[in-house]
This record gives sequence, C-alpha cells and structure tokens, in this order.
Amino acid sequence: MLKKNLLILIPARSNSKTIKNKNLLNVFNKPLIYYSIKIAKKIKEEKKIVFCSTDSKKIKAIVEKYGINVPFLRPKKYAQNLSRDIEFVNHALLEFNRKKIVFKYCLILRPTSPIRNVKNIHSAYKTLKKNVKATSIRAVTHPKNNPFKTWMLNKGFLKPILKSKIHEHFNAPRQILPKTLWQTGNFEFFKVNYAKKIKSVSGKNILPYFISGNEVLDIDSNSDLKNLKKTMLN
Repeated sequence: MLKKNLLILIPARSNSKTIKNKNLLNVFNKPLIYYSIKIAKKIKEEKKIVFCSTDSKKIKAIVEKYGINVPFLRPKKYAQNLSRDIEFVNHALLEFNRKKIVFKYCLILRPTSPIRNVKNIHSAYKTLKKNVKATSIRAVTHPKNNPFKTWMLNKGFLKPILKSKIHEHFNAPRQILPKTLWQTGNFEFFKVNYAKKIKSVSGKNILPYFISGNEVLDIDSNSDLKNLKKTMLN
C-alpha cells in the first residue's frame, strides 16, 4: 500500500437544489469550484492527493482542466439531495484503496465556501496532528442568533428545539444563555488512519477552529452569491 498523509476532497455533485449548477457558478470569470482547487494546491503537504468527488462528467472535465485528476466518478446514489458526507467520503476511500492508496488524514473543502485563508488551514491541520485524542477539527464561528431562542412547530404550536435548566430560556436575556458555536463549510479535517472505510467524518472528539469575517460566507442562495462578489471586489 502507498501511504499518503492527506486526501483533500472537494465535493461537487450535479443538480444542486437551491441554485442550479451551483458549483459551476461564474465568479469573476472562474467557476466557483476553482477557488477550492486553488486553495487545495496551496496546502503545504507533500504526500497529498487532491480529488473532486463528483457524479458529473462536465464537472470532472472542468476540474481536470485545472490540473486535478478525477480517476473515478461518484455513483448517483451518493449524489442525491439527502445524501450524507460519509457516503462520498467512504466511496473515495474505497476506490483509492483499490488502487493501493491509503490516507492518514482527510480534508473536505466545499466549493460553496470559496473565501479561505491557507494559514488557518495549515494551523488547523497542525493542531489536529498534535492532539492524540481528537478525531477531527472543523471551522466554527460565533452565531448571530442563539439556538436557545429557536423553535419548531408541533401540531401547530411552537415548541423549543433545545432543553435547558434555565426557566423559559427562550425568554431569557442572551447574556445568561449557554454560549454556542456555528459550524461553517470552510473546512473540516478528520483522521482516517489508513482505513478503507470509516464510520464518521467527525468522530466523538471534535476540535473547534475559530474563523470570522468573510471566511464564514457560504453560498446557499442568490443573495449569498451577490455578497460573495461584493466581498471579493473589496
């Protein structure tokens, strides 16, 4: 087996639901996915492979145009609206295992989070490698809204999503509510330890890596796209 330190996965399925062909949106004459490829190439790790997990021949052709080899496509059954990350991760690990290639760590770079600081990625990678107990590390930020004030509908009535020892926490001042963090799509590293299949992309011991500002921007709507273009112009 050929042991590699890092598999960098760029997930880019076709037929995105909210914005059509989201991964190929034109952002300053480059497809959105280009910005994840660009940062992946800058990551300082000699024993790495950058791979785009896609079910689309069109995306495959565009990615290969930018110098990233895509030796196999993701099956359509792992590229549905409700598909989970573990599916495309394990598919990639199994396919590389068949090629006698295994990995110690994996990094997911989602095209929908194109503004990244490579120094933060290097720092997070270093932190995970040093922490024996940690299973993963992911980018997080302080949320604008506290989830203790979030509701769901139950038979037509509002019901708090979270439980708390604080009496009517949904009516309490934010200063006394538990501090929470919001996960972003900027990056997530996790340990693979040369396995050909894993049970979780996070594990039980998840380290936080704090990011802020424009790096937390994630493209889920047309308004997000407009904000991205304004941000990149400044």
